[in-house]
Amino acid sequence: MTGTISEALREAAARLSATSDTARLDAELLMAHALGVSRSDLLLRHACDSVPADFAKLIDRRAAREPVAHILGEQEFYGRTFRVTAATLIPRGDSEVLVEAALALSPPPARVLDLGTGSGALLLSVLAEGTAEGVGTDRSAAALEVARENANRLGLSDRAHFELRDWHAA
Repeated sequence: MTGTISEALREAAARLSATSDTARLDAELLMAHALGVSRSDLLLRHACDSVPADFAKLIDRRAAREPVAHILGEQEFYGRTFRVTAATLIPRGDSEVLVEAALALSPPPARVLDLGTGSGALLLSVLAEGTAEGVGTDRSAAALEVARENANRLGLSDRAHFELRDWHAA
């Protein structure tokens, strides 16, 4: 893709419209990622800049139906940014109700168990809001590595423990 960022965004959105209900948003998020800026900064300050060389590759990946969060390597959940990979599910905004329900308990939980923790988003969001300790289990070692990294990034590795477990196994 050549030309200005504005032109490239129009072209990318048109291409992605066949595979995404949020084609323009996807294109903007991927362009911001390619530039290393926020989406707001992209829209306010970079419309006339040159297109980064790797933007076309990002659009190719999205056109092949790879989720934007996996392309970006992160997803926001409950006000925090979590690393995600193909080894983890992408934390969904509608799952935030689970965090809210746990935090609404009285007395607040002292220990939290998250089965199938993936990125650790649910467990770590609950832990970040209080003083509880928790355990996250998953049958994927790769997912647990992502969860541990998220715990470290959030300063919760002293209260979050992760174990390789499969609840279908003895």
